[in-house]
Amino acid sequence: MAIRPYRSYQHQLFTFALCPLPLHFAYMLLTDELLLHYRRCSRRAFLDIYGEEGQKSPEKDFLFKLKAEKEFHHQQIISHYGLNPHQPRNMLKTQEEEVDKEKLIVLTKQLMSQGVESIYKGVVAWNLIDGEAGKITLTATPTVLIKQNIPSELGNWSYYPLNIHLGKNVKPEYKLLMAFTIDILNQIQGINLTRGEMALRDNRKPHKINLKVWFSRTQELINECFQMLAGENIPDVYISRQKCSFCPWYEGCYQKAKSDQHLSLIPGMTPKRIEYLKQIGVNNMTTLSQTSIADLTFVFTKGIADRLLQQSISLISHQAILKQPNLLPIPNSDIELYFDIEADGNLQGSTQGNNLSNSMWCDRTLDYLLGILLIDKKNNQQKYYSFLAKTPEEEKIIWHQFLEFINQYPNAPIFHYSEYEVETIKRLAHLYQTSSIQLKTLLSRLFDLHKILINSFYLPVENYSLKTVANWLGFRWRDPKIGKLSSNGGNVGGDQCVFWYDQWLKTGDSTWLEYIVIYNQDDCQGTYELKKWMEKYNNFEKKKLQQNINNCEVLSNSNSKYPI
Repeated sequence: MAIRPYRSYQHQLFTFALCPLPLHFAYMLLTDELLLHYRRCSRRAFLDIYGEEGQKSPEKDFLFKLKAEKEFHHQQIISHYGLNPHQPRNMLKTQEEEVDKEKLIVLTKQLMSQGVESIYKGVVAWNLIDGEAGKITLTATPTVLIKQNIPSELGNWSYYPLNIHLGKNVKPEYKLLMAFTIDILNQIQGINLTRGEMALRDNRKPHKINLKVWFSRTQELINECFQMLAGENIPDVYISRQKCSFCPWYEGCYQKAKSDQHLSLIPGMTPKRIEYLKQIGVNNMTTLSQTSIADLTFVFTKGIADRLLQQSISLISHQAILKQPNLLPIPNSDIELYFDIEADGNLQGSTQGNNLSNSMWCDRTLDYLLGILLIDKKNNQQKYYSFLAKTPEEEKIIWHQFLEFINQYPNAPIFHYSEYEVETIKRLAHLYQTSSIQLKTLLSRLFDLHKILINSFYLPVENYSLKTVANWLGFRWRDPKIGKLSSNGGNVGGDQCVFWYDQWLKTGDSTWLEYIVIYNQDDCQGTYELKKWMEKYNNFEKKKLQQNINNCEVLSNSNSKYPI
């Protein structure tokens, strides 16, 4: 619908330029979660309001683990503060938060009016618009509301928010949400708070945040969000592998991007680069693949222009393109080792039999599986070895087992697919006091196939993850739950292994470990399949190059006045 002229609505800190609600929306609830989704992806916020529930994908298991980590972190901070907060959610008859949002608002207001010392996961709300034109309610869920001795409309007290986050740094989005929350609190308390507190993952000491500069930015964000929702025109799709992977609307967006040959599916593309391409009339992959370098260098450097052009040509033609005449050197040996790691980058209080283990393990990276695929070319054999830590404390044991194993094959190159393996080896060597000579020798044997690949090829893939590349080569991951290929095998990722390991620690059921081992074995096998393909391609290109040289020599000799 067309947006009618704005009308201003003033309150203590913001001046909102609000467009009217769509006719079918008599009531709109703008939550802090919706505002956060809008900041990260306007399309997601739109779908949260207008999308059909049946189009959403089930929540990934990893998110359940993340929620548990978040709750654990909350309780650590609350205990550190010495708080014993009231919990409105425990006062509900049901745990369906969406259904009981209004009840939570009422219960939170009642507890604030009573002057309780602190409130955990309460919901504060303020009606921005409430009249014939419709109703707009702003709501926020501060982690903890803490009582302070500043008079307000509630009495001789008021509340300030403490927001607890899993991040290690104060992110801009944290400040925006804090400003949003404080403004609502100011409206319902009749005071002028400009500061809030945050507790992060790396430090239990609260960060005191001055939010004066962030109020105006939050105002702009809210205005933009309202205008987008009132306009009812769905924002353009943009696929980002990292940001989109846990979104429930991802599948629909991805199919839309595929059908449109959307530029965001090209590796190396960014929103800003898409803007530049649209300025010269390039709107999809096909158009880009047909654009000249000369035209592209109007908006990009030659290096960027060439990379985007070649990548789009590879995707459209479904063919690999060699960047240079010869691949970076890949060693060949009778014995080769293929290495892959499974890790939890945010271990927070592992649980064995539902008991929290020693706090030294909280908030650290745990590398719980070091997997090796041994290829014996001489005897045409291969065997997979897994060094698995059944508890966090066993990480040291599997590290030494890993070192002992690879030392049995001192001349075997070790292939892996990412920088993570190199960084992990350095970290574990430092943590468990491996000698510098042994570390240096080990590092000299490592060959990162990812680095070699991206420096040597453009592949017809949307990203250069191991799974995407190996799938293009025809290799498929098994479904670990049944131990064989299935339609679900391709949906399993490293995040699922993190969830499975967490389940093992909680339940002691070794089935979860079996799933992880199967997945890791396929990671190692996929790395091996990639190396075989790169060798085969390299040999083919060498033969082709030699053939061209021979042809040129024949042609040169036949045209010579004095043939040799």
